Amino acid sequence: MSLKKSIGLLPTASDVTRFNTWFDLECTASGVERRLAANLKLCVNEVLANLISYGFSDTPAPMAAVEIDLRPGRASAKVIDNGVYFDLRDWPPVSKDRDLLTGPPGGFGIALIKEHATAMSYKRIGDLNEFEIVCEG
Repeated sequence: MSLKKSIGLLPTASDVTRFNTWFDLECTASGVERRLAANLKLCVNEVLANLISYGFSDTPAPMAAVEIDLRPGRASAKVIDNGVYFDLRDWPPVSKDRDLLTGPPGGFGIALIKEHATAMSYKRIGDLNEFEIVCEG
């Protein structure tokens, strides 16, 4: 069974919680494997956390949406937002020597996304970012 749905979000912690509840229900309905669902959820949560923390500093009416496509063997999500341009695929890798507790902030969430996603794509269309994450296996 394949399931395609979307949800609109505000850049708030409560809407991330609302996304997580919605996502869990949709994953159960779709039959996608738990490991793929968990990997995709982790990736989307990291993207949303980055948006809330950094993406909307100069955006007068911030918005985001997540479109999911779930099926056995493949889970994908497209995060669409009107924040600043940011293609996380270009972010340099985190040094293996850097300590999460004592090192400077930044980059660990992006490293998690790159580690758990099978594929990623990004495009800027007008004032919108479209970042797609695919988890397969």
